Amino acid sequence: MSTTEQTLYLKSFSGDKWYRVSPTARTCDCAAFRAMPGPPCKHLKAIGIHNEWRPFVPTARPTFSQALSGLVKSLRLRRPDDAVYWLVYLDTFREPTSRMRVARRLLIGSAEDGHSVEVIENVARNWRHLARVKTDILHLAAEALRICKMPNWWHPDSGGKDYIYSGLLAERKLFHYRGHHTFENMACLIEKGVAEKDRSLAIAGVLGLSHARLSATRQAEFVAEIAAKTGHRIALRLTKVHLQAKWALSSDNNFLSQAAWVMAGGESPIAEQSKDVFATEVFELVERARERWRTPEPIPGWCCDGTHSAGDDPRFMGVWFHMYAACLAFERYGRVNPEDNWIPEFYCYDGLEISAEPPVSTSNASVVPTLAAG
Repeated sequence: MSTTEQTLYLKSFSGDKWYRVSPTARTCDCAAFRAMPGPPCKHLKAIGIHNEWRPFVPTARPTFSQALSGLVKSLRLRRPDDAVYWLVYLDTFREPTSRMRVARRLLIGSAEDGHSVEVIENVARNWRHLARVKTDILHLAAEALRICKMPNWWHPDSGGKDYIYSGLLAERKLFHYRGHHTFENMACLIEKGVAEKDRSLAIAGVLGLSHARLSATRQAEFVAEIAAKTGHRIALRLTKVHLQAKWALSSDNNFLSQAAWVMAGGESPIAEQSKDVFATEVFELVERARERWRTPEPIPGWCCDGTHSAGDDPRFMGVWFHMYAACLAFERYGRVNPEDNWIPEFYCYDGLEISAEPPVSTSNASVVPTLAAG
């Protein structure tokens, strides 16, 4: 089953009803979608539709949001020249919060797009300095290069494919969860997931904490408490980073999700590795970027996913569905590159019940088998 299909049928997460979903029209006939047409319901989100398309006209001088998205996608694809190219452009914006937003994205990107705790801690130590307007762009370029020097989750060397797949299942477990997303219930999921080495369950609990009436700081403190009880050093380091930068991470749970994953048995061979960054290579990156800006070209479509800015290419957006597809794209092509064709088999529907035909009942529905986990 491909999300390019005109219509598919998805079984309700809370009962026996089936909903007609159109990935191309981005519609669902569930009550939540019909009550407020436009924003994706949880059924659309489950099949990778997280946004409404916003008109996208690529220009050589894109908006701040588009350029920031270009930075994020360049880090994700491990393209340091492109990352620094967008850093140089973003540095031309003089709004009071512009530099802080860029520095914050580098900090989040260190965990959202990497499993090296050494790199995460280094970026965290420097992020306040990076957020200052007077800090030279070379310092930001150095941290972007530091992130790019380590393999991302889509590369086998990082162990990240298991993390992304666990997160994909975690999101779907939350969709199916019958209870309320209270702190107590989500705490039980995390503790059970850690005790039983069920990585998707532990991550589901962390994701669910965002729905509870609990501050991001308290969420981090709770995960840190579990890490302390279990004596998990890597998880403790991740929660410490979150708490030290809690102001910047008030709406981010990448550090906590990763901490839950490792406590539940997730392993990354590069967790305590990093590579040196030299001043000469950073200087050369910035000089090349400035030279490119002498004759800038329109921003590539792969930089703009339509959620964080106007755009129409969701392949590299930071949601579990598309992140797992990137892992499978690497397995097929040996790289993650926008030029490669992304085939239907990259999109995983594990944990969902989907039918290509209108089901008469749950007993005789023609359910499409879920794709292999790879």
